[in-house]
Amino acid sequence: MICERCQQKSASVHLQQIINGKKTERHFCKECAAQFEMPISLEQFFQGFLGSFESSPHTAEVTCPECGFSYKRFKDSGRLGCKVCYPTFRDELVLLLKHLHGSSEHQGKFPKKAGAELLSKRRIETLRHQLNKAVESEEYEEAARLRDEIRQLEVGESK
Repeated sequence: MICERCQQKSASVHLQQIINGKKTERHFCKECAAQFEMPISLEQFFQGFLGSFESSPHTAEVTCPECGFSYKRFKDSGRLGCKVCYPTFRDELVLLLKHLHGSSEHQGKFPKKAGAELLSKRRIETLRHQLNKAVESEEYEEAARLRDEIRQLEVGESK
């Protein structure tokens, strides 16, 4: 794909914009994209967003035992310090992901090679959730049907 602006170089920056439900895509080379003024940087966006996200006062004081990074510092920068920060701030990060995306689990695209297995696992999780609801509401025939469907999918996975 060629850059929309210079019409010479290969486009390596791809922008998507959705305004009033209408999606537009623009494609630029790195040099032409650098000439655009962004209203705010990604870091500024996350600083503003994370700053508005409520967390417990106790969490702001928690620090990573590996790198000493605090949750307050994460909120200020939008970045974590090391791999140990993830389990250290797990509860707050899960809440943040749920707030941002509506879920803390990945729901998007996945590799085609692994697709069938992931779809099957996702389907089993959904069926288990439905099974629990059916049992709670004493819909035993539906629960039995769901149980059988889960077993069928699990047998298919183990082959």
